[in-house]
Amino acid sequence: MLLLCALLAASVDVREYGAKGDGVTKDTKSIQAAIDAVARIGGGTVRIGGGTYLTGSIYLKSGVDLFLDGDVALKGSPDREDYNAVDVCPQNWSSKAESASGAHLILCIEQTNVTVRGTGRIDGNCAAFVLDPDGRPWPGGQGGIPWRPSQMLYFVECDGVRVESVSLVDSPYWSCFFHGCTRVTARNLRVRTRREPFHTHNGDGIDIDCCEDVEVSWCDINTADDSITLRADVARLKRPRPCARVRVSDCRLASTCNAVRVGVGDGEVRDASFRNIEIYDTRTAVDFVSSWRRGGRGVSMDGIAFDGMKVEAVLFCRISPSFAKETRIGNIRFANVTGRTECASWITGRACSPVGTVVFKNVDLPHGVVCLNAPDVRIEGGRFERKVPSDGEKSAYDRVIAEKDRFPCVFSGPLYDSIQNRRTRTR
Repeated sequence: MLLLCALLAASVDVREYGAKGDGVTKDTKSIQAAIDAVARIGGGTVRIGGGTYLTGSIYLKSGVDLFLDGDVALKGSPDREDYNAVDVCPQNWSSKAESASGAHLILCIEQTNVTVRGTGRIDGNCAAFVLDPDGRPWPGGQGGIPWRPSQMLYFVECDGVRVESVSLVDSPYWSCFFHGCTRVTARNLRVRTRREPFHTHNGDGIDIDCCEDVEVSWCDINTADDSITLRADVARLKRPRPCARVRVSDCRLASTCNAVRVGVGDGEVRDASFRNIEIYDTRTAVDFVSSWRRGGRGVSMDGIAFDGMKVEAVLFCRISPSFAKETRIGNIRFANVTGRTECASWITGRACSPVGTVVFKNVDLPHGVVCLNAPDVRIEGGRFERKVPSDGEKSAYDRVIAEKDRFPCVFSGPLYDSIQNRRTRTR
């Protein structure tokens, strides 16, 4: 009720502050002036409607409801100087390997009760960064991009965040990033980073990192990298917290990589549920990876449940510590799953730290699951078989894990070939 009263306290249109919405004029200062004015009086609605608003970085503030009204586009400027520097806040970061600068289109840093909603779209203008002047992808993949913004929507250590009904399209990197936030709602979003004739490198959908009390529902996400992730990278946060009490429901996901990925960082992911999820045209439906970074402790993962899934993927699930040196993985449950796959799933722990309890209840998928150093895999009903590697395979896999810290997974099949051909063709 208090948030509703705040939203009704004031309503301004960015055109009152000089915004043009003609797709040519830089409207950054006008949009920011409207946000600042509403924030000064305690909150209210900043309305954007009737055109395409070209903008660089804008900063949301406590109590502000950013409303994209009708068929409106908030579009990222193609010019580097219009974006924030990487040192905008201590939690921010850049990645040289991925050519991600640490710049963002919409930033919300340590604010309370903020909303982004409406029927319009937020367009990251991906082509301006990932294509060369001749309209072709820069050679060298993601590392060959001279400069690009990082996460398009960036919320860090905020409380009370709602993103609803808007379309997030053509982000030049991840689409929407919640880091260290509490009380987060993402509802009825349409997210697209996967398209012809080129995809977005690292084009994630919704990334939930060290957040508590999160609800994601009724989202339609089709991405060139992970559609939804649960992460636990606590290193940069002022107030480290687990990724916990996350509820994802009634979503439709597709990805050239992972529809759902759990892991990355040195914290913990616990108490998360996914319910009524459709996954299609995807390489890996669910991927648990404790760490992609050598030398890190890795993410501990506990109490994660999937119930009611329809799956069309090359691989249903993969559970592995990857590079993690010490981690706990267990209390994972899949129930009421149907669909088709092309390869066996994999659960691979280490002899010194095996994977804990994993339950498959009423899972009707072909190919089954290969288990290594995972003694408590339970299959209860359904058409899903546990497969045990031969002694020779175990020895080979043990050598790989000991020497490279990372378990190989071989993909094959018509769906995988189709996905790979499109990825190759568009890079």
